[in-house]
Amino acid sequence: MTDDWVTGPFLAAVRDFEHTHPTVLVDVDRAPISHMVDTVKAAIASGMPPDVVQAHAFSAAAQGLAEPLDDLWAKRDPLDRSEFLPGAIDDVTWAGHLVGVPLDTNALFLLYDSTRFAEVKVAAGDAPFTFESFEAAAKSLSTPDGSRRALAIPTSTWWTYGWIKANGGEVLSVGTDGKVKLTLDDPGVVGALNYLRRLVSEKVAFAPGAADSHSSDALALFREGRASTLASGSWDLTTVRKDAAGQKYQSTLLPAAVTGKPGSVTGGSSMFVPTGSKNRELAFEFMANLVSDKYALRLAREEGRLPVRPRVYEDKYFKTPELKAVITQLKTASPFKLGAFPEAHDVFAAAIDEVLRNGSDAGPVMAEAQKRAQALIPTTP
Repeated sequence: MTDDWVTGPFLAAVRDFEHTHPTVLVDVDRAPISHMVDTVKAAIASGMPPDVVQAHAFSAAAQGLAEPLDDLWAKRDPLDRSEFLPGAIDDVTWAGHLVGVPLDTNALFLLYDSTRFAEVKVAAGDAPFTFESFEAAAKSLSTPDGSRRALAIPTSTWWTYGWIKANGGEVLSVGTDGKVKLTLDDPGVVGALNYLRRLVSEKVAFAPGAADSHSSDALALFREGRASTLASGSWDLTTVRKDAAGQKYQSTLLPAAVTGKPGSVTGGSSMFVPTGSKNRELAFEFMANLVSDKYALRLAREEGRLPVRPRVYEDKYFKTPELKAVITQLKTASPFKLGAFPEAHDVFAAAIDEVLRNGSDAGPVMAEAQKRAQALIPTTP
């Protein structure tokens, strides 16, 4: 498990599993997320792989590290795929096969400063802005000198992919044979990037900072009042609501290019059984226990981790106005699967930087990125 997961709710689930399986001892190792893939590869090569690993199951499968679990899912006991959010199932699917179990989730949605919105008479409702109406609102929210703007754009491929999905775009598809086709020059991709580029050029959005900056830069601009909206996940909602004037921060859906067709990107993580595991069925039972409603609620209440089953959201804990947007957004959010291919991902990241920081037209930039990145994708699944 990653470092931040080995806490009270997780350890309680471990003890519970050991209690119901008296002959089993669960030995838990922690690893930084950045070292997870190399750690698993080394364990598989040594012939002693762990039985369960937390990461993104689709990414592990793309790299040949995950056991297919279709037969165990097919039993519909203890897990039924129809009970899970579509994006959560997509996170554990590769080449048409189920290769893991969803663990937690999140989605990119829009936080906004309701005080600033009221000052300039901009309204945000349950329905998302369209790209056109958000751009119009952004002009009202921004000052002529550019010191206050509607949006801060972080240096994040995950964040950018959320806007691409909101524009109906996609960067990658996987055939049932496991072959990967990139679509970095898809019209939905190019259109979303040029839309964000235009917001920057009109001085209604702050461009990404230095190439190594993170979403914390956008969060800082939002909390300082210089940016009136923040596209982020529920972790930042938790952060800003703790501010002295935290009640002014409200949430709504990410703008959608077409009315009635919202899209976004999922966060969170999943679990998989590494290739060569000697306890495959037992591992599946363990994962099922960890994602049971009992522990999903504890993880939400104690750590703010969002559940992967819609029925859990019926609990009163989730009946708060500020969580309504992210819960709705989860229904149409998808995982960012290009991260399974680091070299191609880096090409994508550099192309985004060229468009959003340097102001280049996304059309030719993404056409070139498509050629370079596709050449870096393995031709044999």
